[in-house]
Amino acid sequence: MLAVIDQIREKTDMTYRAIADAVQLPYPSLKRWRAREKTEAPLVRQPGPPKIKPPDFNRLTQDIADLSHGQSRTQGTGALYATYRSSVSRRELQRMIEAARHDQHTLHRQNLRRIHWNVPNVAWSMDPCEYGGRDAAGAKVYLNHMQDLASRYKFSPMTGDMPCGEEIAGYLAATFNRFGAPLFLKRDNGGNLNHVAVNNALSDFFVIPINSPVHYPPYNGAIEEAQTELKNGLATKLAYKPNCPREHMETYAATVEHDLNHQPRPCLNGSNACHVYFTGRRTFTKWERRDAFEWLTDTQNDMLCSSEDVQPQAAWRIAVEAWLRIKGLITVTINGKVLPNFF
Repeated sequence: MLAVIDQIREKTDMTYRAIADAVQLPYPSLKRWRAREKTEAPLVRQPGPPKIKPPDFNRLTQDIADLSHGQSRTQGTGALYATYRSSVSRRELQRMIEAARHDQHTLHRQNLRRIHWNVPNVAWSMDPCEYGGRDAAGAKVYLNHMQDLASRYKFSPMTGDMPCGEEIAGYLAATFNRFGAPLFLKRDNGGNLNHVAVNNALSDFFVIPINSPVHYPPYNGAIEEAQTELKNGLATKLAYKPNCPREHMETYAATVEHDLNHQPRPCLNGSNACHVYFTGRRTFTKWERRDAFEWLTDTQNDMLCSSEDVQPQAAWRIAVEAWLRIKGLITVTINGKVLPNFF
């Protein structure tokens, strides 16, 4: 840039200020650059105070890897900057931390075990959630959502207050009578989902419950994603009427579920959940349900007797997965590779 400006001055005899105005360059910057050129200093300096010495990048990389990386933030960045502030800028350190967090999350996603449910009506998943909006009275609205894991078919949710155990039991019984009961029901550890009335309803229809690990939402990630779809669709439906009367919420939610059930999905090879569920669902007799339950119970007891470190719920989940893989009802993969069956 300075060489070009000097050529312009030689050919036109214009002053440096006039040249700076012509090329839309601040004149103080031009003066500063010419002064740095005379002393052979860098024309442009990195923002921030100069650093004394380069950091030990091997140690710094390890310290960054040891930080607690969350989904969007990393804990301990302030203390780490205080340690390396004399050798690295805050901006550069933040860039390195963001890159390390991205790499860690990418590696974690690649190593996740992915379960593909091969047959509809083998397992359903249920979980209550809070809808972000409020009703006409300004009260919170809760949605008790349930779907089939293989087909993504969604059943009309309960809406209103947080449902108690008796209400959930009645909802399950009505849904089982209408669609036919699945073999398994995945749920979290909430008190209303593990209420005695819910357990009795599952026993009446010979449905085997599977509880998620405590504080590990990815185990039941399918229903988490389904909740997001339901809430987003409901917010779109109610955009013109944000404070909807509570008695109308269930109808709007059922309409959203109907739209989602007839939406083509790449994971279903372009088909929709309604078609996949009703054309490929599997039914189980009481004898099949009893045999499956006895096999799971025996396998759980064998694991508990062979190791004191295994918790009963963890042993139950392992037994369920083993039974499903043996029967060919699920396929477990990591990085697209099917895991072998060791049972």
